[in-house]
Amino acid sequence: MVQGIPQNKGLFIGGDFNGHIGSRGEGYKTVHGDLGYGVRNSAGVSILDFAVAYNLSIVNSYFRKREEHLVTFKSGSARTQIDYFLMRANSRR
Repeated sequence: MVQGIPQNKGLFIGGDFNGHIGSRGEGYKTVHGDLGYGVRNSAGVSILDFAVAYNLSIVNSYFRKREEHLVTFKSGSARTQIDYFLMRANSRR
């Protein structure tokens, strides 16, 4: 579906991706803003790889937020961020 949207058109994707991109963008500096949360997992790597493949930025990793605004899922003592917003990297300011 993403391939069918011309590069000159805006693209904004938001959702619960059930992956953890981690707090830092090691290896993914072009798509990760170094302001994420937690530890990266394999599903998070898939999200990051998708962002790289389609020239998208995970924009909520570019803004400093308090922990209560970073955490998008809580269960008992577990806290994590699984909701992300992606947009074309050339649209990010």
